[in-house]
Amino acid sequence: MNKIISFVTQLVVLALLVFGLHYIFQQVLGVLDNWNDTGYSLFLIYLFELMLSIIMIVVVVTVGKSLPSSLGYLFLGLLTLKCVGNYFFIQPILDAENPNDFVKHNFLIIFLIFLVFDVYVTFRVLNQENTK
Repeated sequence: MNKIISFVTQLVVLALLVFGLHYIFQQVLGVLDNWNDTGYSLFLIYLFELMLSIIMIVVVVTVGKSLPSSLGYLFLGLLTLKCVGNYFFIQPILDAENPNDFVKHNFLIIFLIFLVFDVYVTFRVLNQENTK
């Protein structure tokens, strides 16, 4: 439970820092108004990715304790489910007649940031199990 809290705390701090930088960067560039016509917001995308990553952290750390040899396969399965969830989340933008590249690019950046953290958590849990 301690590791879950530690990883979630790290994730929340990272998400807040990156969100703040992302928001300031868009405000400086003057593109913050582009979100008005999309039905999405920068905060909503960060919140969605944060929830998915917290679920991944809980499952990876929990299963890492009981079945460390299956953790790699579990991570790949969870990552696949996360990608499917992300596809359904962003599908209205992808299916639009005039696709909004602004949202697509921002969504991809945010997805990759949280993906890197998911890989980091899984690496740490796998590495911890291999040292025992």
